Amino acid sequence: MLQVDPLSPMMIITKIKHGLYNSNESKLIDGSIVDDELWACTTCGACMNTCPVYIRHVDYILDMRRYLVMVNMRMDQKKSSLLLNLSQYNNSMGMSNYGRHDWLKELGVKTVQENPNFEYLLWVGCMGSFDNRARDIIKSLVEILREAGLLDKVAVLGDEETCCGDPARRLGEESRFQELALNNIELFKKYNVKSIITICPHGYNTFKNEYPRIDPWMKNVKVIHHSEFLEQLISEGRIKVGRNNVVFTIHDPCYLARHNGVVEPQRNIVMKLGELRETKYHGTQTFCCGAGGANYWYDVPEKKRISHIRLEQLMETNAQTIVTLCPFCNAMLTDAARIKGVEDKVKILDISEIIRASVIKQQEVKA
Repeated sequence: MLQVDPLSPMMIITKIKHGLYNSNESKLIDGSIVDDELWACTTCGACMNTCPVYIRHVDYILDMRRYLVMVNMRMDQKKSSLLLNLSQYNNSMGMSNYGRHDWLKELGVKTVQENPNFEYLLWVGCMGSFDNRARDIIKSLVEILREAGLLDKVAVLGDEETCCGDPARRLGEESRFQELALNNIELFKKYNVKSIITICPHGYNTFKNEYPRIDPWMKNVKVIHHSEFLEQLISEGRIKVGRNNVVFTIHDPCYLARHNGVVEPQRNIVMKLGELRETKYHGTQTFCCGAGGANYWYDVPEKKRISHIRLEQLMETNAQTIVTLCPFCNAMLTDAARIKGVEDKVKILDISEIIRASVIKQQEVKA
């Protein structure tokens, strides 16, 4: 039996309107709007971006998710497990926080206690801390920082780092998000954090746009995506990169490009390293990888997986390397390539990894 994609943002707004006209608010979820419609949303924001009358569909959907989670407790096992992980372990991966960043010590990265005069807090994130593929991204970033002579200016929170709270808020568990956010803000104050570097656009968006609404003190903290930071290092000449014959295409994360308008740094970098071929949906008009809205942790009935559609779009450019800027996007596209059997036809690499491969060592520059 063919599965049909459950979500139509326009129909959800229409059903809300009809429910309000009929003065029967209980019908919003317990009748006309079914649970799968709400859970299918990736919060990518494309519907809001294209809506001619500026309706904010995602806000309505998240409010109704809060009703499902916090009032009705209507969740499947995977959603419940995510919230249990956040409650028991303070991270989305269900791993003990003890020794969370021990592997970074081997790379010469110090904690905030060991390096109290740090300039940048490196927010490693749940994926960067526990997922092996995302760890490779962090390692590439650390090696670049070492080459630029900036490793002593960076520190991590170690065992004190927890989830940023994005998965809890997108899933509808607002109280858990608030608790995580307040705890993190107190940590930032305790260690006098002035700048945060993150590889994750979801953490980037949360720290930059949502934490300041909880505590205005966060407006004083500069939040930097690693693509922005790396572009600055290259433009200032802190690291030298060489150009090669590789053809790249860029997958822009929704929470970086569409929600925050960060589209130029990654392009400035890639065009220094090789040829850039844009897919039809790029920049602020990007196409979702399918992981947003906490969808990474549960299954959605789909006619065709969003990650497969996006991978096909990117491969139409005939690029040799797909450049990602988010550990979740990287995981989704890598999984899609594996399932479709095209792993040997295209590389899927984070922007830090393509820079690391192109860095000209200082001794080479002197020679």
